[in-house]
Amino acid sequence: MTPSEFKKQQIAKANKNNTSVSNSLVDSFITKNNAIALKILFYISKGELDPIETELIHFKIDSKKLCEYCNIDIKTLRRNLKQMTETSITFIEDKNYIEHISIIPKVKILYGGFVEFTMFNQVLKLIKEEKNCFTVIDLTNFMKLNSKHSLKMIQILERINRFSENVAKRKYYSLDELNGFFGTNYKKLYEVERRILKPTQEELNQVSNLTFTYSKKMDKEDIGKAGRPKAVGLYIELLDNKKRQLKLF
Repeated sequence: MTPSEFKKQQIAKANKNNTSVSNSLVDSFITKNNAIALKILFYISKGELDPIETELIHFKIDSKKLCEYCNIDIKTLRRNLKQMTETSITFIEDKNYIEHISIIPKVKILYGGFVEFTMFNQVLKLIKEEKNCFTVIDLTNFMKLNSKHSLKMIQILERINRFSENVAKRKYYSLDELNGFFGTNYKKLYEVERRILKPTQEELNQVSNLTFTYSKKMDKEDIGKAGRPKAVGLYIELLDNKKRQLKLF
């Protein structure tokens, strides 16, 4: 089985409440620190919209249903709709061609409880395109998250969850890789642990079926001032959140 065939097989197994969205789109919203806008994007991706031949596509969404699904009120929705128009994605076709496109260039709040979106067909195709690198996310859990770091951690856990059954459900990340993924610039691993891992772990333990544990990788040849080996990276290990599942029943 080719990697492409395996990827499609994993998507087919996902339940109907899962969605596929290009990681580049996810990163665009998280870079802007706009979790609500990202949730709205996922809601849009669950719709029955199909790319068309025109450059722009227009569609309406029931604002009440959108708010209920994203766990927000109408005031929060309106505030974040504006921020969505300020988020862009970059397409690089070749060395001489770079294109910046607003993900949602126009939004209208209509009387009667609807929101009308205008989106570039190119962006809609990117949302629907399964050839690109995408993330599979359980939206039931996702919509309950508030921290942007938790949103990123869910991506890591979903990737680890798709590892083959005969492979350990864990992955190693260096300090540089963690900074790059979470958009931070910490100099020490303990800062990543204190500011990202512990708060994220606490939130996921409360609302997600997937959580994690982690352990440090020590470089025995790099001795710190305290005379102990220096931590150079972390192993993030996927866990099924059985404690939360028991609380639900």
